[in-house]
Amino acid sequence: MKTNSWILLHFCVFILLQITCSQDPLTWKNIDCGTEAPRVGPNFLTWEMDHDFTPSGINKRLPENQPLDEMTTLRFFPNRMDQNCYTIPAYKQNLQYIIRAGFYYGNYDGLSKPPTFDLYLDGQKWSTVSTSTIGGPIYVEAIHWTHGSGSIGLCLIQTRNGEVPFISSLEAMPLWTHLYLQMETNSTFTLLNRTNLGGNEIRYTGLLSDEKYNRIWTSGSIPPNCKKVSTLPDSTTPTLQNDPPKLVLQDSITSNTSDPIILTVDSPLNWTSQTAYLVLYFTETATRPTIDDTRIMDIEIDGRMMYTVGTEINQCKVVTLYPVPLVGPTTNIKLAPSRLSTLPPIITAIEAFTRVNIDVHNDPPPPSSAASGDNSTSGAWKRFCVPYIVFIYISSAIFMF
Repeated sequence: MKTNSWILLHFCVFILLQITCSQDPLTWKNIDCGTEAPRVGPNFLTWEMDHDFTPSGINKRLPENQPLDEMTTLRFFPNRMDQNCYTIPAYKQNLQYIIRAGFYYGNYDGLSKPPTFDLYLDGQKWSTVSTSTIGGPIYVEAIHWTHGSGSIGLCLIQTRNGEVPFISSLEAMPLWTHLYLQMETNSTFTLLNRTNLGGNEIRYTGLLSDEKYNRIWTSGSIPPNCKKVSTLPDSTTPTLQNDPPKLVLQDSITSNTSDPIILTVDSPLNWTSQTAYLVLYFTETATRPTIDDTRIMDIEIDGRMMYTVGTEINQCKVVTLYPVPLVGPTTNIKLAPSRLSTLPPIITAIEAFTRVNIDVHNDPPPPSSAASGDNSTSGAWKRFCVPYIVFIYISSAIFMF
């Protein structure tokens, strides 16, 4: 009996390692800008103070606490002559990173004048941030390659007189599993949206989280001619392209009739990119009206036929469209039933990026002392996975004996 128990213990440890050590949450940098003390969030992620990552700026606490603790404080940069930059330590390998900067104005200065300013990532113009007095936090996110530089530089640049840049949160997550395979390694891709079309917002919730990479899947609005339906997550493919959470795949939207589904993707303020990277996710309902029914869709982008996809029960179809030429600040995606389809179109989720070319690379800000330390893969594995293995074994052994 004990032999069987030990076999079960080894199997459980193996499964837990697959779930947790493939994501290495302790290798993520979660910076709560403007806070006076580190803290552990409800998802067990440690949020650090930002004073070790930037030499300039002033801390400020908002008048009221926010639902997300990291949005309750911020750092603002009133002196445009300073180098208003963050230096984040990175692994000295050629790695993909998710970089996410968060902004919540909250009328911290009492002026009711939310600023607009520019962000630079590793010396390259990344995005223009236009904050607001209404709505929730604004996020700017990118898939970015570090090329073994050992650090990531983020700078906030004032572009308008009297409009002071600020930042509420800054996150950097190395992707130990290579995602978004068609993205070139010499370019940065800015996220336009990542939408769970049929369900609620999905975030990282802890070690056993369905979302392993700390991405945010926002809840999408349902078009007037569509309805929400329950769909089956894929149980046949070991690892889906981009590893979407199963919670995202279990809800979709479908057209009420044979009319097409129309989705729009808006580019950011002062958009200059000419190329988009689109990922569409399709799952199917558990049953169809008849065994002979089919669901086949033609995908058009701005009136241009791009791809035809058919859904299958208990499978997720992932369609990556790249490069997609951008013809304006709004991209129109049309999903229409093909002539062979007997069922209306359906879609589960969408991710949209634009490419930021970085062939001409300006000098990044000089690295700070925060960039030093053990940034090797083995170091991260030892800090996180080894203690976790020991904890699991000891706990299980005590329980068994």
